[in-house]
Amino acid sequence: MDFAMNCLFWPGKLYLKEKPKKGGGMKELKVEVVEIKERCGAKHKVGDTFFIRGEGTIEIPSGRRVCLFALNSLFPFLTAKQREDELPEDDWIAETEYLTCPDPKGVVFRVTCLD
Repeated sequence: MDFAMNCLFWPGKLYLKEKPKKGGGMKELKVEVVEIKERCGAKHKVGDTFFIRGEGTIEIPSGRRVCLFALNSLFPFLTAKQREDELPEDDWIAETEYLTCPDPKGVVFRVTCLD
């Protein structure tokens, strides 16, 4: 079995704990605007996309933008979705691909794994 080492350092002591390592690291994600219910203050358009890369960076196509409020609401899900292989098989994150921005009249995003 493949193991990753978790280390906790406290002055004068080092604790090591082995934990099973699943999957192959952080997944890359594509986030796409699939619907705008009524309006979008950030001027998103259906088809706009951005990418969450495996090294923890956001790639936004040139000339486009990402709404900070929408990103803030998506962020906890995106980080969990990147580690989908490490979650229990029946976890809701694996089955979820559509999320909305905080504005109930705003944007619907689809999140898909690229790898």
